[in-house]
Amino acid sequence: SARETRKFIEFGRALYGPVEPNLLSAAEEILARSQKVAADPQAPAERRADSHFVEMRAGEMIAAYAQRYGGFEALVEVRDDLPAGLLVSGRRLLIARSTIMEPDRVGPILSHEIGVHLLTYFNGSAQGLRLFRSGLAGYEGMQEGLAVFAEYLSGGMTSERLRLLAARVLACAAMIDGASLPEVYHLLVHEHGFQRADAFNVVLRVYRGGGLVKDAIYLRGLLQLLDHLAAGGALEPFWMGKIAASHFAVMQELHARGLLGGPSVRPMFLDGPEAPSRLARARERMVPLDMLR
Repeated sequence: SARETRKFIEFGRALYGPVEPNLLSAAEEILARSQKVAADPQAPAERRADSHFVEMRAGEMIAAYAQRYGGFEALVEVRDDLPAGLLVSGRRLLIARSTIMEPDRVGPILSHEIGVHLLTYFNGSAQGLRLFRSGLAGYEGMQEGLAVFAEYLSGGMTSERLRLLAARVLACAAMIDGASLPEVYHLLVHEHGFQRADAFNVVLRVYRGGGLVKDAIYLRGLLQLLDHLAAGGALEPFWMGKIAASHFAVMQELHARGLLGGPSVRPMFLDGPEAPSRLARARERMVPLDMLR
């Protein structure tokens, strides 16, 4: 009922939080120090992965998870009513029919959607309380931080992807400060070197419904996760269900008391040949730009 009104922005800020100064600084540093990557419009079609290829790879990954845990009963749907890309809704992985991406990005993005979002849904379901599959308060930031980190552990973090996450933060901050959609679009194109189509997609997401600050949570969650790992924190409790960083200690305690079970299935991207070394580097006070090295 608050869509297209100022209340919508304020409700979003109450739900997802403001863009904190340190988050904005991190985004600005990424854009200042990362390489500007321009998509090649002349890239041959055979070197691009379409929705059918993504659907096939998704089915293979889901089948592999189902072999490890019989309760991993995910569904894949190719849809005509979504913008290009993937998203998870409950037990369903939704793929837009218009999706086109580099083949090297397919594995990491499926690790993001299947290896984190679907995995924590089914692991949370196994706890016996719907709360753990639908998500505890404030869980979205850590979920997206884990999902982006999964892309890194899968070897799929790119300068283009990191710049996109930073651009979303800048756009959210500008929107909250009262900038119009065209103003933010020109900021991304003329000051930060984004391709026009990429900049438009960023502002389209941020200004949906009248202005939604949710897109700032991806980079915020990643920073929270990197701080957690640098402090010696484990990942295991995050796989038990959809939780926020603030719930980590109580999840450990409930598990130790036998009130919560461990994860029914662990992410397969943790078994990748380079994943242990990448995880070890992340524990050494890594910043997002270090993921590109």
